[in-house]
Amino acid sequence: MTDEANKKGPESTRREFLTATTALAGAALAGLPGPAAAERKRNPKRGGTVRFGTRDDSVGLDTHRNFIYYVSQPLAGTTGGLLDFDAGMNIVPAIATEWEPSNDLKTWTFKLRQGAEFHNGETIDANAVKWNIERILDPKIGHSFNRSALVDVERVTVDDKWIVQVHLKDPSAAFDSNMVYYPVNLIAPGAVDKADTAPAGCGPFKFKSWKRFDICELVRFENFWESDSEGNTLPYLDGLIGRPKKEDRVRLTALRAGELDLIDNVAYADAPSFIKDYGKTYDTFPVPQVGTAMVTFNLRSGPFSAKDNPDAHMLRTAAAHAIDHEGIHEAVFNKQGKVAKGFYSESSPWYGKDIKPWPAFDPDKAKALRKKAKDGDAKLLIIANDSFPYMQQSGELVHAMLKDAGFNVTFEIHPTPVIQDKYNKAAFDIDSTANSYRIDPDGWYSRNILSTAPETKRRIGYVNEKVDQLILAAAVERDKDKRRQMYADVDSIVNQDLPLLYTHFVSIMQAGTKKLKGYKPAFTGPFQYAGGGMRTAWLES
Repeated sequence: MTDEANKKGPESTRREFLTATTALAGAALAGLPGPAAAERKRNPKRGGTVRFGTRDDSVGLDTHRNFIYYVSQPLAGTTGGLLDFDAGMNIVPAIATEWEPSNDLKTWTFKLRQGAEFHNGETIDANAVKWNIERILDPKIGHSFNRSALVDVERVTVDDKWIVQVHLKDPSAAFDSNMVYYPVNLIAPGAVDKADTAPAGCGPFKFKSWKRFDICELVRFENFWESDSEGNTLPYLDGLIGRPKKEDRVRLTALRAGELDLIDNVAYADAPSFIKDYGKTYDTFPVPQVGTAMVTFNLRSGPFSAKDNPDAHMLRTAAAHAIDHEGIHEAVFNKQGKVAKGFYSESSPWYGKDIKPWPAFDPDKAKALRKKAKDGDAKLLIIANDSFPYMQQSGELVHAMLKDAGFNVTFEIHPTPVIQDKYNKAAFDIDSTANSYRIDPDGWYSRNILSTAPETKRRIGYVNEKVDQLILAAAVERDKDKRRQMYADVDSIVNQDLPLLYTHFVSIMQAGTKKLKGYKPAFTGPFQYAGGGMRTAWLES
């Protein structure tokens, strides 16, 4: 919806929204699935298999049970959802060609694309969509990230074969943003018994083989619903081979040796010299904000929790004063990207201009507050995930800064399963972490800041009535400008309460061989999206 549409009444908005959606569905995204697929034109540049070096890999293959990161996990190439996004991260049609909310914003109706298929040949109909949503909602199955997008779903009903309705517990003007393939992807119900060995999704590429942190082989899905503006079937590529390599230098060396065609990131330390020395040999694709780095505090228990320490806020403030944002900007990110004072950067349409900053770097004040606060000498544990180097490096730097301020602190790096276990048990004090960019702010604030959100309860335990009121009000507000200000107000409060401390916007720079044509990542880094990325890429012979 446009800002102007958001300022109009519900009925006017619904009519215009459906008209605009239908028009878009009939334009560049007008895939002609089913029998018509064979009649569509073939792109003359069609072919080639891209070798893609990434920083990360999925833990498993079931895309409901596992977190599938759409920037750095090759398996994301197999995923598709009810809705999609374009290069600018605007929500566009996919399996659903039209969608609208009810007047009270508690029921969302999705009209499906007739004839679209899963990778195993099953038809994607309303019952299949209903089954997928209910499977993700099952706490024994759905990954917490996937499930968090559907936490407000009360029930799903099927009107007919091509219409599905999602009924919400509470009204939401932003629910459609939850229905893109990240994180709510659709898999074939008939292949669920093979979901963790041979997954069948509905994205542009089909699964072929996988060995964790070694190789992920994908091939073109010939019956993918999307075509380009000239009617050529997408994707153009024959396949995609993912080669996850955690070490930045290993990926870069493999690219220069001709073993890879594309890497998802050049290390911050190497990026300036790479552009200078190899800019004529390789193409580079800067991504201004793939996510937001932060340190979170455990408010559930321990020295930073008001339940256990009456001076918990004073101690968190002391820690915040000890952390040098500019030091992180220089040492970890090599002066690339920008320091974060809120969740969204200036490059985002959701950037808040009037956010009150967090406590400024002041080592003397940090030491004084720590000495004054109860439990100022308590043992503290900082943790970081081993998936991304900047999380570890930021954690190491924060550890050193806190030690300089007199904190009794240790630092540990762990793989994802161990980190998740520590969240569940509240067995940490500070977490050096990050969160991926969200298409709509509700995807961040209602899932990670709102006190009643399962993830908030599990990870930080933050409770603030004013913040909750702002987040809930923003969720039903149709005016984008008003919503933006509400979220800026939330960040202003967060920067004073300090359940977390925003540190830096995470930028990346992808790099690829000149033979890779037609490729560009989406605004926040995803490698496949409507009308672009790996869907429109090809390799020049």
